[in-house]
Amino acid sequence: MVILSVEFDSLEILDWLRKLRPRRVLIQSPLGLRGLAEQICSLISGEGVDAFISSSPTWGGCDIAVEEAKRVGAEAIIHIGHAPFLPHTELPVFYVEARYKDYKPLESLIEPIAKALTGYRKVGVGMSVQWLNHMTQFMEDLAARGFSVVAGGPGGHLAHRGQVLGCDYSSLKTIEPIVDCYIVVGSVFHALGAALISKKPTLMADPHTQKVEWMDERAKRILATRYYLIQRFKEARRIAILVSRKPGQYMMGLAQKLKNILNEDGREANIIVSDEITMENIADFTYDAYINTACPRLSIEDQARFSKPLLLPMEVMVALGRITWEEFLDKGLILNLSLTVPQPTNL
Repeated sequence: MVILSVEFDSLEILDWLRKLRPRRVLIQSPLGLRGLAEQICSLISGEGVDAFISSSPTWGGCDIAVEEAKRVGAEAIIHIGHAPFLPHTELPVFYVEARYKDYKPLESLIEPIAKALTGYRKVGVGMSVQWLNHMTQFMEDLAARGFSVVAGGPGGHLAHRGQVLGCDYSSLKTIEPIVDCYIVVGSVFHALGAALISKKPTLMADPHTQKVEWMDERAKRILATRYYLIQRFKEARRIAILVSRKPGQYMMGLAQKLKNILNEDGREANIIVSDEITMENIADFTYDAYINTACPRLSIEDQARFSKPLLLPMEVMVALGRITWEEFLDKGLILNLSLTVPQPTNL
C-alpha cells in the first residue's frame, strides 16, 4: 500500500475568508483526511474565525453538513476531499479538493497499464478528483506508448475535465462513441461504477494498491445480482421508498412519483426519510422491499447488508414492466437514478 500525501492552497482559503468574512465556520472531512481538517482549523483560527470541526461522516460533495453548521451558528462551511457538486447551497461552501502531490505512484503503473491495454488503441480516461493534477502527464505518457487518449469535459455534477464520481460518469459517457475502452484512475469503487454505465471494457488503475485490473467480470456479477433482486421485487406488496435528507441526495419529488406509480399498480408504498440509510435504521420495519432514491451506490455496495431488495428507481420500472431489462442496461446502471420515471401510456 502506497502512502500518499495531499496538498491544498492555504492562500485560496484565506482569500475566500477575507472576502466572505464569516465569524464562524464548520469544517467537514471524510475519514482519512481528518488531519487536514485540523490543519485548516488552525489556519483559519489564526485569522480570528471561530472554527468548528465536524466528526460526522461525509460521503461526497453531495453530503454537505448544512443542518449541522446551522445548529452551531456557522455562517459558512469548508468541505474537504471532494469537488464542487451542488450548484446552490443554503450556506457558502469552500471545497478543498486535496489533490495528491506525487505523480510517481501513478507513473509506476504506466507499463502495467500499457500491457493490459494491448489490443486497444482509443482509450477514454477518467480520474477521481485527487488525481486530476496529473491528468495531462498521464495522458501524455500513454500517448507516448502509441495510444490515442481522450478525456471528457465537465458537466452534470462533474466540475472538472476527466473527473468521475461514484454516481456520475457523464465525462466518460460523452466520449463513449469514440473510444475502445476506458481506464479509470482511483479505486475499484470508481472503476466498477464506470463498468456499470457502459458496455465498453473498463480498466482500473489504483496507485494506492499498485493494482491494475479489468472490471468487466465484477460488473457482470453485479448485474446478475441486480436482475435477481428485480425478480424478487415483483412479489413485493408492501414497499418503503427511502429518501435521504442530504442536500445533494434529497429527491422527495421522485419518491412521491414512485409512490403514486406503485399505488396505481395495487401495491402499498410509504416514504421513509433519514439522513443515513442503513439496515440498522430500518431493521424494525416489515416491508417486503425498499427503493433507494439516495446515493445509487448504496444499492450496489451495501445491498448485502439489507435482507430485502434495495432497488434503484429504474430497476423498479423493470420490475413493473414499464421498461425492459435491455433498455435499462442501455442507459447504464448508475445513471438510471436520475432518469425521468416513465408513466404508463394510458395515464
